[in-house]
Amino acid sequence: MAASAASPVRVVAAESSYGSVVETIGGSHVKVVSLLDSPSVNPHQFEASPRIGRQLANANLVVMNGLGFDGWMEPLLSGTSNPKRVVIRAADAASGIVSSDKNEHLFYSPQAMLATASQVAGALARIDPAHTAAYRQGLVRFQAQMLGVYGALQKLIAAHPNLTVTATVPVYNYMLALLGYHELYRDIQYASEENSQPSAQQVKTFIQALQQHKVDLLIYNVQVHNRLTDQEVQTARDSGVPTVGVSAIPLHGENYAQWQIKQLKAIKQALDKGSAKSS
Repeated sequence: MAASAASPVRVVAAESSYGSVVETIGGSHVKVVSLLDSPSVNPHQFEASPRIGRQLANANLVVMNGLGFDGWMEPLLSGTSNPKRVVIRAADAASGIVSSDKNEHLFYSPQAMLATASQVAGALARIDPAHTAAYRQGLVRFQAQMLGVYGALQKLIAAHPNLTVTATVPVYNYMLALLGYHELYRDIQYASEENSQPSAQQVKTFIQALQQHKVDLLIYNVQVHNRLTDQEVQTARDSGVPTVGVSAIPLHGENYAQWQIKQLKAIKQALDKGSAKSS
């Protein structure tokens, strides 16, 4: 059973995507620390510190992604004893939404974020029951913000339906699935993300697909750079294939819904520009 806590409720979010959700729901009744809060930081290369251990030890609520995306959190939680601390993992909150390939980038699934937000609101109400009504209102506020994300999705689908797309790494796959886009070459995407060497034939096929315009769009992760991903992006640009960079972490202080809408608009603008050039 969670402890009764006076406001503000102390919250640690592994990523600022989840920190933004908690801030929207909790408002002035929460004090949120987001450990990863900049797209310039590679989440897989994050290194913890004693200060973070203290923050986790004192937290009333921890919100994280799970599925290994922030696997460094698990030993930190195990090493900071706090039996009254509530831990929410998006992978558990949205277990029915996790893709068959166990794609870890759940923050690009609006459904997963809504499911996680519902658990956050419930946990805050249990931790701080005096402000239950405020947390319920905060959840409604977050749900209303998400309508803008779905609106941007619909505008993009209406303007550019039934596309064939690919990506350097599989960070944006949940959103691409919602858009109904046909996605190619997932094998090389996962190889790039895991820093394993794809076969020469895989690389050749991917590069030729860009050169021959077999795909309408290339999504790349601005936080993942290696020889292959840089070659893919440059080939797409040289070939006139629209490219759009996304990140696994929003900018510090950026609202979650605004972050998603901004990137959807960037995709639409890139595709609009590409269509204008080809007409």
